[in-house]
Amino acid sequence: MDIKRQWKSAKIWRRGICAFAGTYGVCYLWSIAGIIHASFSVLSAPVMLLLFGLLGRTERQLGEMADKRLLWRRVRYGAMVSFLFSVAMIMGYQLQNFGMTGAGVRGKLLILLRGGCLGIAVFPFTNMLFSAAERIPLRGLVQEGQGKWKSGKVFGISAAAVFLCLVPVWLAYYPVIMSYDFHRQLDEASKGFTWFWPYQPIAHTWLIWLFLRLGRLLGDLQAGMACMALFQMLVYSLAAGYACAFLYRILRRPWTVAAGILFFGVFPLNSVLALCATKDVLFGTFFLLFVLLLGECFFFSRGKRRIALSVLLVAEGCLMMQFRNNCIYAVAAFGVCWVLAAGKERLRVLLLCVLLVAGGKGTEKAIRAAIGTEMEIAKVEMFSVPIQQFARVGYYHGEGLDEETWQTLNHYVPHEYWANYYPPISDGVKGNVAVTTFGGAWEGHMGQLLADWFRLGVRYPNEYLDAFLELTRGYWFPDDRSYAECLGYGTEGRLGTVYTQNIGFLEDGTEILHESKLPWLEEQLEKVVSGNAYYDWPVISLLFKSAFYFWALFLVWLAFLYRRQRKQAVLCLFPLLYMGTLLLGPVVQMRYVFPFIQALPVLAGLLLINGERGSYADIE
Repeated sequence: MDIKRQWKSAKIWRRGICAFAGTYGVCYLWSIAGIIHASFSVLSAPVMLLLFGLLGRTERQLGEMADKRLLWRRVRYGAMVSFLFSVAMIMGYQLQNFGMTGAGVRGKLLILLRGGCLGIAVFPFTNMLFSAAERIPLRGLVQEGQGKWKSGKVFGISAAAVFLCLVPVWLAYYPVIMSYDFHRQLDEASKGFTWFWPYQPIAHTWLIWLFLRLGRLLGDLQAGMACMALFQMLVYSLAAGYACAFLYRILRRPWTVAAGILFFGVFPLNSVLALCATKDVLFGTFFLLFVLLLGECFFFSRGKRRIALSVLLVAEGCLMMQFRNNCIYAVAAFGVCWVLAAGKERLRVLLLCVLLVAGGKGTEKAIRAAIGTEMEIAKVEMFSVPIQQFARVGYYHGEGLDEETWQTLNHYVPHEYWANYYPPISDGVKGNVAVTTFGGAWEGHMGQLLADWFRLGVRYPNEYLDAFLELTRGYWFPDDRSYAECLGYGTEGRLGTVYTQNIGFLEDGTEILHESKLPWLEEQLEKVVSGNAYYDWPVISLLFKSAFYFWALFLVWLAFLYRRQRKQAVLCLFPLLYMGTLLLGPVVQMRYVFPFIQALPVLAGLLLINGERGSYADIE
């Protein structure tokens, strides 16, 4: 009896120590988030009591698990997610409020220690997530004749409904939202093929040229751009309809169709971005189609259907890669992972992946040859991270550098541009480097560049890490605002979460004017996408955060691994690997996240499929 009482007392003490450590982590997070008066004060007492209760409840739940292997599996996954999320929150608030993370070895160790403490407070919630993941039922694909509607009917209804939902947005932003890199591409399109610069995908510049030419034939450039908007809406609606039908075939519920239509057609990030004349819209649409076709090939095809889907996957993948220059790297890396995980089908998968990569590159070269442009792709973009790292060292330490280090840094980033360093976007310094030192110091000098980059990084590791974290903060810090404010925000300048500047200029001075047909609707949408009005919307505001989609994608992938759904986990590597290419980019913007917004519902739906089987007929 005494032994039981002592054991129970020891458990209470351990729980109390964990609750105290978790409360410390919460209070530290509050303090760096600016909630000073609620930190380390009398208000921390109820936090500790609440956490003590949550930990006790979590402990009882885990103790009731009969399968000890599953128990430790859940503890490992929950602890890992809790720790990573906590460290991200601490580093994010340090960067947002102090401009840097904790300096030196001591500072980084404190981040890990405090992240561990905060992770204790987060663990009960991650435990709930993985507990819920265990209870997700497995379903099969709806075959024709099952469910309320046939899949073809769902596709047609969904595609038409999404298109109709987009029509008012199109009228509000008539003829099309002319923002981001559209103006540069419009200038190239107006001059002719030889001016097409591969800095932007040539296939997309050609589309702008096509509809600009149509506008000239019609005698109304606005009408030409309006046709381009309608074309984007059509392609996007067809892909969204396919996604709704795919999810309906899994979930077998009519509400799936309604939810899909509202998400793809009404949700402001989707509906407004779908009207932007930027490459990311069509790329995001083709990205969604690629994920859907991968899902078909992975789980629901056999025989001749498998061959047809493989051909379609290669063709669609080649088209997708023409709308983002960095996508081919993600496809190649995914191909390696897919081949390694393919087992008995390794030879077939290897052939398929080789055709994808070779086809994507070959299609690009064929388009360039057909267009006749001799301009090369601008390679400065791929050096966005090291440019920011060099610039940050110069910005903070320029006056105290020794002569040799100063010369090395100046060789790559001229000293007169160090003051232009702006943490969330590299375009300022990158543009200066592109026209000064890039040809003589960066391009074609990879060996020397890597040696100097490494040597400087050893001396200034904190600046290197912080430069990378600042540039990518919008992808991993849920409370980040830099992705929506890096160039300012507000309805006057039409800058914010989505840029909606809306006048196009040709070289001869001709303007393509914006004339809203529904000004009231435009005003309401502008409050959201330019004025960032969602800042004041509790909970719902998360859906407008770029980091929400990264964490959601990451958690879906972990859920696949946790549930041992290996095929789904391999498929989910494609969007994760594409996300990896974005971490080397020049800025975080919502248009870059658009593909993940589109694909996330489909990937989440795959949680209901038993990936250990593999065909349409087997799944039931």
